[in-house]
Amino acid sequence: MSDRIVDYLVIGNSAAGVTAAEHIRANDAHGTVLIVGREPYAVYGRPLISYLIAGRTTRERLGWKDPGFYDRTGIECLTGSDAEVVSLDPEAHTATLADGSVVTYGKCLVATGSIPFTPPITGLEGRENVHAFFTLDDAEGVWEDARRARQSADAEGRPARAVVIGSGMIGLKAAEAIAGYVDEVCVLELADRILPAALDAQGSSLLQRLLGCHGVLCRPGLSVQEVCGDGRRATSVILTNGECVACDFIVAAVGVRPNSKLAVDAGAQQGRGLLCGADLQTSLPDVYAAGDLVQVTDVLSGVERPLALWPNAVRQGACAGRHMAGAPDAEPFDGSFAVNAVDFFETSLLTAGLIDPPEGAGCKVLARQEGDSYVKFVMKDGRLCGYILLNRPDNAGMYTALIKNRVELSAFPEEVFLGRPLENLDFSRDDRWKRLHAFYPSHLDDRGWKEAR
Repeated sequence: MSDRIVDYLVIGNSAAGVTAAEHIRANDAHGTVLIVGREPYAVYGRPLISYLIAGRTTRERLGWKDPGFYDRTGIECLTGSDAEVVSLDPEAHTATLADGSVVTYGKCLVATGSIPFTPPITGLEGRENVHAFFTLDDAEGVWEDARRARQSADAEGRPARAVVIGSGMIGLKAAEAIAGYVDEVCVLELADRILPAALDAQGSSLLQRLLGCHGVLCRPGLSVQEVCGDGRRATSVILTNGECVACDFIVAAVGVRPNSKLAVDAGAQQGRGLLCGADLQTSLPDVYAAGDLVQVTDVLSGVERPLALWPNAVRQGACAGRHMAGAPDAEPFDGSFAVNAVDFFETSLLTAGLIDPPEGAGCKVLARQEGDSYVKFVMKDGRLCGYILLNRPDNAGMYTALIKNRVELSAFPEEVFLGRPLENLDFSRDDRWKRLHAFYPSHLDDRGWKEAR
């Protein structure tokens, strides 16, 4: 690659970076935009990699944008290991790539996301059948080992076994994906319940039972103390209770951390993630950041932390791109809150906000379990601040809107939440207008609203 000069440099070819580039182009038709990404692929839907292994999608359908996206929008994109940015000089406004070439930029966005955390477990590193589950290449490695495990187990007349370390969203989606190949999936979790960041104890217990029906055995309260193996391949793990569990391969999905080293090495200020202003500019001149590596304010708890969720990355990318391009109507990024929507086999799970408040927090909790479904709503100061919808997905967007818009709940009886999903007609006519106008502000005037009513 040769040296080049661009108006906008976007480091990271995923949700935040690509969204930012789109919004830059929408507000600056002529500025040169360059995206550089370390992975050798066009932007793809990272949350879909488990569906690729499970056979529920294809490589062609994994793409997040259409094949002509970059050419159509006039956005240049360089991918592969040579395109990785290895250093940033904010004073000179230059970035050096792995191949030694230099990009001089007017404004830069760091959207390098997060990277998997490797737990300090004896014997874990260096094993060729130990995988993260974060990128498409990770998924391909897991897929290859899952098929190999099936073939070897059948030839030897024994069960095929896999161990997953970590029961967060990534770990459980990995477990679901490989369950169709192996006979036993053992999911280990050091916390006292699975999916501890998105479920309370009751919901976790129910999900654990439902996963067990598909051969996914979750064992909260246990983790791996040592990985044992023959040569470079792991063949078993020793658990923290001393038990030995045989395995054909391992998926390590303990968690992620902000991939902020590039910006920090260049002098950017960091707390739990990169510190940014309301326009998502870092402490470095003309260097912005968006996505998993940014510290944001949880608007419900007030906690400052990264929020490693795809929708949050998209929202931040849009905000950063608009500010970088000088859009006159660019709004400040004022924080966010966690929203999760996921399915495991035939089980659906949607959660948002505060789902497990501590005692003394002054919250009112409504919860009900009926068979394989569980709902929970957390309220404070007369407003909804969190929910769990396990196998009752109807109208979850309305509950999220109640949280986001801080809607007063005094007009709603409890049975509206527990007995049936909230519906549009549960709102007053004026509130329905406000909600509709919030979603379609440019499409409805007073006459249009009367027709919609």
